[in-house]
Amino acid sequence: MSDRFADQPDGTGEGQDVKATPVAEFGRLQNYSIFGLFGLYEHDFKVDILEPTMLTGANGTGKSTVLRTINWVSRGDWHSLIKTPFKRIILEFEKSRISVDKKSQHDLVVELRRPGYKTKVYNYSDSGEAHEPDFVRYARHYANMGFSREEVAELVLLERDETVQPWQLKHHGNEPGWISSISKSFPALLVSDQRLAPERRKRPKARGAGEAFDVVTAIEMAVHNINEEVQRYKSLYGTASQNLDRNFPRRVFTAMNSQRMFGSHRDISREFQELQDLRSSLAVTGLIDATEVEESISDLPLDNPDSLALISTYLDDTKEKLATFEPLRRRLDPFIEFLRRHYKGKDIRIDQEHGFRISSLRTGEDILPVHLSSGEQQMFVLAHKLLFGSVPGTLVMIDEPELSLHVLWQSSFVEDLTGISEVAGTYFILATHSPTLIAGRTDLRRSLDR
Repeated sequence: MSDRFADQPDGTGEGQDVKATPVAEFGRLQNYSIFGLFGLYEHDFKVDILEPTMLTGANGTGKSTVLRTINWVSRGDWHSLIKTPFKRIILEFEKSRISVDKKSQHDLVVELRRPGYKTKVYNYSDSGEAHEPDFVRYARHYANMGFSREEVAELVLLERDETVQPWQLKHHGNEPGWISSISKSFPALLVSDQRLAPERRKRPKARGAGEAFDVVTAIEMAVHNINEEVQRYKSLYGTASQNLDRNFPRRVFTAMNSQRMFGSHRDISREFQELQDLRSSLAVTGLIDATEVEESISDLPLDNPDSLALISTYLDDTKEKLATFEPLRRRLDPFIEFLRRHYKGKDIRIDQEHGFRISSLRTGEDILPVHLSSGEQQMFVLAHKLLFGSVPGTLVMIDEPELSLHVLWQSSFVEDLTGISEVAGTYFILATHSPTLIAGRTDLRRSLDR
């Protein structure tokens, strides 16, 4: 193992702890090793950060378990990790290394090594058990609501988590800072084959007192989240517009009386056209109304210095207003483009009044998200998780992405993820059985059969 993670006398002192760290402080995961998995397997593979790494292997070799162990380390979910049969796990990052040793059935030792810091060690004990209530009534309740067996199982797990997690926090609230900040230092997202299972969101009770839970489909939740984001950014745009419009006249007169050089007629015309292209793009997406896209300014007296001062101030203001949409546009444009490529015969848009809309190009009628095919819903929920559910530097792990995906979608999936990673700043590990998904990319394949 490389000695770049060895202890170094940096003056931090033996007792100094790693403080709360920025996102992806550890850097990206470069290599994963697990020893004694199920008492049978040892796996070791490198992670590609530019294109998706694809884990292959026969059933039972531990593809899904590998993804889960990485996710549990990221979340600091030692309670789940300790239940998995293994001896040792090593995660090597660009700037650090984490090792997890299972000393006994109830004890883990987590070690962090970083250049310039003393080695940090955390001992986790899980000798107690959470009190878990009888969940049969939850299962019966959800079954009576019409959910499938798979959906009922997922919802019962949600109920279990709400009971077990507070117990974990109570019994393991003495974690050091570097342990509690792992999720920020190493963000990871696991997307499993249950990604279409129902989710829950809070809503006011019928009489307006307190809160209750609504059970909604995953795609309905995704649409709801997108609409909330759109409205939030429109509110920011409106606030920025009001603030700039309030003192626009004063700033125009200040510009007229300044010695600033505002550029030539040609420069102003080019800048205006670039702004119009941005407005048109935002209008196509649905973030602004199409009526905000103006016509040419070629008929205006741009050779006049006062006119140049006026137009330049207007252009600066408009850029600042539209810039409020940029964080959303960077995610929303590729999201909509992704869906348009895969949804044949359907129009995808943001409606100014109703939010996210899907309609038939043939009839013009709206299509409810829950009426999309299972494969179309999978693509929607997956793209939403990748573009809206992760921060830059996140390792996204997808378990059997080929489930419910058309074979043509599988053939372009690696290319799709590579494009998304460029936008979202994420990288990927896939666990797959699909030869179509692999499509000859043996350079990205990591076999667990060896």
